[in-house]
Amino acid sequence: MRKRHSVRSQLAALALAATAGLSLASSAEAQTTQCTFMLRPDYLRTVQNPALSDRQEIMDLLHRYNWALDDSSDQGVENMLLDGATYETCAGRNQLEKKTGKAQVIEYLKQINSLMGDRGRRRHIESNTLLNLVDKDTVEGKSTIVVTIQFAEIETPVLDYTATMITTFKRDAGTWKFAMVLVLPDGPKVALRAR
Repeated sequence: MRKRHSVRSQLAALALAATAGLSLASSAEAQTTQCTFMLRPDYLRTVQNPALSDRQEIMDLLHRYNWALDDSSDQGVENMLLDGATYETCAGRNQLEKKTGKAQVIEYLKQINSLMGDRGRRRHIESNTLLNLVDKDTVEGKSTIVVTIQFAEIETPVLDYTATMITTFKRDAGTWKFAMVLVLPDGPKVALRAR
């Protein structure tokens, strides 16, 4: 019973730290700012698949990005982003976080990694990815994300959050990169710690 209480305390502290560190300064604004992208239920129900080589490169890009998050590292992420890339987190229609430009996105990842510290090991599990060819240099994506945290003092990982991740990829000098990452957590109570 004591261990369970300790884990709950750690999760609560982690949520509060993320909320205070990243969202408090603009909490009033975040609650009123509309999310840039509105997800329709039929979004990417039908797709035109990119060429197999493009699909493989984009999937590798997604996997490298998730591994960087799992390793609490921004190393290599800079090369995955277009200069004008955006990262946004929304709960329903409300925008909770928005970073525009490669430098802001990298700084945001550094803040998240710093907040996490050595409290636990994250795992970003991406599945059900759909890719839709818009034109020869643009692909839209939609994935399911499940994120767990493994704390050192317990045996079983703890579910952090589940979300839909909407992405736009653009080809830049022959290489696929993120133009947009949008995280839509399934539960509004965990949205402020979505990472």
